Amino acid sequence: MTGVIDLHVDSIIQQRLFRYNIRRKHRAGIPGQPLFWHADIPRMVEAGYRGACMGIHFYPWETERGWQEMKRQIAYLDDVTAEDDRTLRIRSVADWERAKEEGKLGLVPGVEGAHMLNGKIERVAELASQNVAYLTLAHFSANSAATPSVGRGANEEQGLTAFGRRLVEELNRYGIGVDLAHVNTPGVLDACEVSRAPLFCTHTGVKGVWDNPRNITDAEIDAIATTGGVMGIIFAPLYLAGKWRADTEVALDHLDYIVDRVGVEHVAIGSDYDGWLPTILSDHRDCRDMVRVVDGLRRRGYDHSDLDKIVSGNSLRVMRQIKAAATSAENGARSRDANPG
Repeated sequence: MTGVIDLHVDSIIQQRLFRYNIRRKHRAGIPGQPLFWHADIPRMVEAGYRGACMGIHFYPWETERGWQEMKRQIAYLDDVTAEDDRTLRIRSVADWERAKEEGKLGLVPGVEGAHMLNGKIERVAELASQNVAYLTLAHFSANSAATPSVGRGANEEQGLTAFGRRLVEELNRYGIGVDLAHVNTPGVLDACEVSRAPLFCTHTGVKGVWDNPRNITDAEIDAIATTGGVMGIIFAPLYLAGKWRADTEVALDHLDYIVDRVGVEHVAIGSDYDGWLPTILSDHRDCRDMVRVVDGLRRRGYDHSDLDKIVSGNSLRVMRQIKAAATSAENGARSRDANPG
């Protein structure tokens, strides 16, 4: 199987809640396995994964406990990758190529929710020191930056706050991805307007296939693509088809929709395995069924070049461009400092 970089895998939350050992191979669940038991390092390796962004979580409200819990979860991932020779902790874009060359599973944290900053913009610098891939602007509650599409405080009127706009600028400055999954439509459009770098929507469906509040509109698809960004397709039948059971084909329908609208350069995979979904795709028992997605893409006529873009290339391009935009901004600031007026 072509090596997948999955933009959103939530196994670390299972470790924090249940002491789930992500280094041990667990048995497969049932078809459509609900809630968790979807992924671990051995099964991702067996599935031919190239890597994954591992979700970092806290209950969706602002408190100092969230910041501390975020650091504990990142430290856990650091410890795992330091001890497990099958993995490589991704700390730079170049590390993805190093992991591929060494045949290792690349793992990097993605922080799911700006509520974990507890309203403190200076913490973006520490996120950068922790080599975080992205920060999701909202999870299942409104926070100092953004409003969710679903959850506590959800609405379709409130865009990004002044803090949220500044947060996007700071994430750009430090070379951290801005993730728009869970964010409401006005917030997504605001972020696309503010950002100097391509944006992620790491795990989503599209309203043009199924009109669920969790999914993104055509206007959001267009705006994210205009930034050069990427949208990862989630494996949640409830969001993709409005029912408990739906197979890989419905996920591919959502992927095709984005491709037909804005091009193959703007889609990726964001399974949300282990993310407490009511069910996953009905022909999936765990992450080893990712091969069904790749095979389905081939059946739908995607060639090798397209497949490479979808499963890893697009995500890597966005990561490179995010870092390049940060470097360009830093160099520009230095130039202005050296030549004032």
